[in-house]
Amino acid sequence: MKLAISHQTQTAIDEAAASIQDWITVDDFCQQFSNIPKKTLKWQLTTRDRNGLSPHVQVIGKRRYISIKGYASWLKENAREQYGQTNK
Repeated sequence: MKLAISHQTQTAIDEAAASIQDWITVDDFCQQFSNIPKKTLKWQLTTRDRNGLSPHVQVIGKRRYISIKGYASWLKENAREQYGQTNK
């Protein structure tokens, strides 16, 4: 017997699933985005507390996970700051 799920509940489940799928391991990230050198990404992750990437990185056990959306946002913001295009 299937339980009826409200539209609001289904939307919440879909949003949670999308959020979980946004977090991937560093190796998977490097495979998916091969234009970003693994050495560069590892340095960015090592210095994440100083460079502002920290909110977009989670450590679970010994594995680091990075948010695809968060990294893209961080990269875009850093590019703006580097070229003096901040909206502050």
